[in-house]
Amino acid sequence: MKKIPRTELQVMKFIWAQNNSKVASVEIIKFMSEEYDWSKGTTSKTLIRLVEKEFLRQEKEGRLTFYFTIISSEEYLKFETQNFFSFVHGNSLSSIISALDDSKDISEDDIRSLEDWIKNR
Repeated sequence: MKKIPRTELQVMKFIWAQNNSKVASVEIIKFMSEEYDWSKGTTSKTLIRLVEKEFLRQEKEGRLTFYFTIISSEEYLKFETQNFFSFVHGNSLSSIISALDDSKDISEDDIRSLEDWIKNR
């Protein structure tokens, strides 16, 4: 698996969020147009790249094109996280925790969850 650009990830996030076995291209094009002001051509080219990279497969049903996920959101999240952890933090848990230490986005619940994870590891 390879890291995909943010634009392709935006499309994948929409498709993953649908929780359907298949998503019609017209739904994807409509969402990307409304949410990001993308043209039909931009979305279509992005979908083609995702098929070529084997994140999606496409099927024609009559006049409609449907897309099916090959890579799940969980698989990609794990891949991205491991890549980030390895490349940016040199596989150092203390490095990543130190970087998060100044963040206001970490709640007490997050800290308790991390403590529980460490204890149960």
